[in-house]
This record gives sequence, structure tokens and C-alpha cells, in this order.
Amino acid sequence: MTLITKYLVSDLLRKIFIITFGFTVLSSFFSFIAELENLNTYEINLEKIFYSQILNAPSIIYDIIPIATLIGSLWCFAALAANSEFVVFFGSGFSTRHFIKVIITGGAPIVILTIFLSEIIMPFSINKINQVKSGGELNQTIELQTGYWIRDVLDYDKIENDANERIINIGQIDFDRKLSSVLVYEFDKQNKLIRKISAKTGLFQKDKMTDEGVFFYSWSLVKPTILDMSDPTSITEKQFDNVILSTNISESTFNALTIKPEKMSARELRSYAAYLEDSNQDANSYEILFWKRIVYPLLIWIMLLIATPAAFIQTRGGNIGIKIFVGVLFGIFFHLLNGLVSHLGVLNTWPPSLIAFFPPISALIIGLLLLVQSQRFALLK
Repeated sequence: MTLITKYLVSDLLRKIFIITFGFTVLSSFFSFIAELENLNTYEINLEKIFYSQILNAPSIIYDIIPIATLIGSLWCFAALAANSEFVVFFGSGFSTRHFIKVIITGGAPIVILTIFLSEIIMPFSINKINQVKSGGELNQTIELQTGYWIRDVLDYDKIENDANERIINIGQIDFDRKLSSVLVYEFDKQNKLIRKISAKTGLFQKDKMTDEGVFFYSWSLVKPTILDMSDPTSITEKQFDNVILSTNISESTFNALTIKPEKMSARELRSYAAYLEDSNQDANSYEILFWKRIVYPLLIWIMLLIATPAAFIQTRGGNIGIKIFVGVLFGIFFHLLNGLVSHLGVLNTWPPSLIAFFPPISALIIGLLLLVQSQRFALLK
């Protein structure tokens, strides 16, 4: 790596860091102000609100990092061009090939950071935020108005009775997998309701491990009441001390119940989409989010490419702000395009991979066209 390349990469990363840090602080500040309204609603204090904002920072960084990369790189390249530094660089043998190397090298650590945030840091921080907002205790619960609904299609070797599948409703889920207000509806192969199981408490527990190192899980219900309707002529109702029900639900699928799809990692999205497909449910929205999660890090290099014309168009005095403003407008346009394609794709049942790749590829083509045109403009001058 030449000295010029090192200089450009370090200046590029420094300005991207400044923009990212500024946006993160600004977004956290407004979120902090909004959370202050909850002081009288929930049993939380200023310390917990402040702590939750710190934990939410990785999610903010992940969301803004493409536009921060675009603005930071525009700032870097436009400032260097305004000072005619690129004229000196290109005059000393620095070529377009070297410039592309700057883009690849400068974008690599940001791409790695994006993947690290998505797959490791964000799942951990989101779980901690939920704990803080619930009072900081692991046995606090998340509660929805209608509870959580799960379809559990059973394997033949896991069937304890004549049930073919279960529809499970859970009123509350604790962070240590404790369950409250559990209703289990069991159906036979003819989709006839044959059994209803109700329990005030239960547990989603790790059962046993296979020889391949894969864990089986089960529903452990405490003092459940079982209404057996398998025989229409003899409907019975009994209460038991404890009932264990085997399940095909994996740990990642269960964890996905308490996380918004937009906050899931690619691994969690893929696992949950597979579960939905196996249980004959619509997994299209999760497939789209999965492919978007795969494509997302590549946006860093695309945004850097889009910013490159600022390096080839030499302008003096006052046009740096205009270039950054144009970059912000492009970022807004890309966001709107991304949302539009997603909605059209869902309505027209386009392949999830096409929905995810179309906006970045469009941006890539625009970036290449801008690069070619800016080089022609620079040669004409």
C-alpha cells in the first residue's frame, strides 16, 4: 500500500467515523428525549433510560452506516478535490486503479463492522434492552395483547399421541423461557381438534442432544388441564402435575418470537423462515429480510463508488456542502426505492433475492455511470 493510498484511506475512515458518531449521538439524544415521557408510565429511571440508549447505539449505527459512509466519503473526496490534492496525486502516478483500491481497502473494515453488528452485537444488545426496560430482572415478561402464536408440526417419531400438529398460544414469555397463560390446541391428520391443553405456567426447555450434537426441545407445562375430545362420545377433562410435549421448534425459532423481524440477524431470519416454510406458513417477508441482510454490507462499497465523482470534478470554494447535500438526497432516494421495490415485490410475489438485490444493483449502475462521466468531465477540463 502506497503512502497516498494510506493517507486517503485514513482520511476517508476518519470522516466516515465523524459522520457516524454525529448521527448516532443526535439520534440517541432524540430517542432519550422521547423515552423521558415514559418516566411516569413505567417503573424506570433516568439511569435505565440512559443505559438503554447506550445499548441501542449498535442498532443506530447499523441503520445509518450506509448513508454515513456516503456523506463521509463525499466530504473526504470533495475536500481533497477542492484543495487540488487529487491533481497532485494523479500527477504523481496515482491512477483510477489505485483509487478503486482505496475504495475497497477503506470499505473493508466498515463492511466487517456491519456484519459484526448484525450477527453478534445487535442480538445481544436487543436482549439487554428488553431486560432493562422490563426492570432489569431476567424473570420479567414481555406481553402482547393477543400473545404469541406458534404452529408446531410434529414428526412421526415425536408424537406422544394421535396429534399431527399443535397450535400454541402463549400469553407471556419470560427472558429465561418461562411461559405464562399457555394454550395448546392439538389436531389430528384430518385437521380435527382432538385436544385442548391449558396451563398457567410452563417452560420451553432443552430436552436432550443427539449423537450429531443437535438439541431437542420440549414444552414443559406445570399443572395443565387437558380436555380430551379425541372420542366424541366420551369427552374427558383431567389435570396433571406436569406434562412434557416434544416439539420441532428450535431455539432460534423460539427466540425469534420476541424480536422484531427488522432486528433479527441473518441466521435468525433464515431459521425462522425455514420453520414457517416447514409448517406451511408464508415466509416471504422473512426471506426478503434475510436477503436484504446479506446484501446490506455490500452497500458500503456501492456508496463509496457513488461518492467517487467528487474526487474527479475539481471545484474550488463552497461546493463541498452542495455535494454533500446531493449525497443526502441520493440516500433518501435509495431508501424510498428500497421500500417501493419491497412493497411491489410482496404484492407481485417476486423472488426475495430479486427484491433485495434490485436497489443495490441499480445504485451500483448509477455509481459506475457517474464515475465514467466524471472522468470524461475531468479529461475535458
